[in-house]
Order: sequence, then C-alpha cells, then structure tokens
Amino acid sequence: MREEISQEEFAGSVNTAFKLKLGDSAQYDLELVSLEDTSFAPNHEQFSLEFRGPAEAVLPQSIYQMEHETIGAFSIFLVPIRRDKSGVYYEAVFNRMQEQKS
Repeated sequence: MREEISQEEFAGSVNTAFKLKLGDSAQYDLELVSLEDTSFAPNHEQFSLEFRGPAEAVLPQSIYQMEHETIGAFSIFLVPIRRDKSGVYYEAVFNRMQEQKS
C-alpha cells in the first residue's frame, strides 16, 4: 500500500475511477472530479481532491482504503461535503512540507 502520493500523480488521474473498499465485500466507485492547488510557499505541497460517488449512500467522514489502476492502493481521509442530483461529493485535503531543493 502506498504511503504518499504526489499532487502530480493525482493530477494525472482527474476524471478517472477510484475503487473505495468497505470491509471485505462492499465497494463503491468514486470519480476524482477536481484537484485544487492551494500551495502558498515553494516548500509546501497543499492541495485538495474532490471525488463524486453514488447518490444512494452518504459515507461518513473516515479513513478509507482506495485503489486506482495507475496509482495503486492507498488510505485516504474523506469528508462528505455536498450532495446533488449527480451524486455525493467527498473532499480530501493534503498539507505537507517538502524538502527544500538546493
């Protein structure tokens, strides 16, 4: 399972499907619909991801196991942020220091 995934990797996966796993059998397909870069300094990587899932179920905020065909398997903290006729939207926020490049 991946520990850290870069903003660039997620950027290349916008508008693609991710599988969210619930336990051993249940699974939801979520689509990464947007990535917003909110970085304020060169040594910070800050961005948010917005996923859209099925409208039938609202998953509570939690850490989930996800898989993507090119990124692989990883854990992610998702928070439901809104619902419309297209589905339920979830947000993940990343804020991490980067090593300064010499």
